[in-house]
Amino acid sequence: MMFPFFENARIELYSYNEQEEDFFGEKHEYQSKGEYPADVQPLSPASSQRVFGKILQDTYKVLLNIDVPIEDTDLIKIPNLGTFEIVGSVETWNHGLIDHKEITIKKHRKEVINYEHDNQD
Repeated sequence: MMFPFFENARIELYSYNEQEEDFFGEKHEYQSKGEYPADVQPLSPASSQRVFGKILQDTYKVLLNIDVPIEDTDLIKIPNLGTFEIVGSVETWNHGLIDHKEITIKKHRKEVINYEHDNQD
């Protein structure tokens, strides 16, 4: 399927996987789901004010193909920008003309380093 938006980035998706709790508390890891084309745009101050009630820095709107297997608990990594969390839910727009998924993401203050990347060739 052709990407209906301006593809300006490739995002890496990681699914959240809980593991057993240990002495120090809950453990979790992220497992790679793949890499996908995306249209990543900074959220304007007006949009940020409307969505969050205040102006937030480092927030972006992301448009994806309808068939991207993304969930609201996934971690997103954009090379050279860092890691991001999804704010709110994944919106699916399937009105027939331009089917797509839309998410709002917020940059982590510290890059998440405990994810597993599938580099098994």
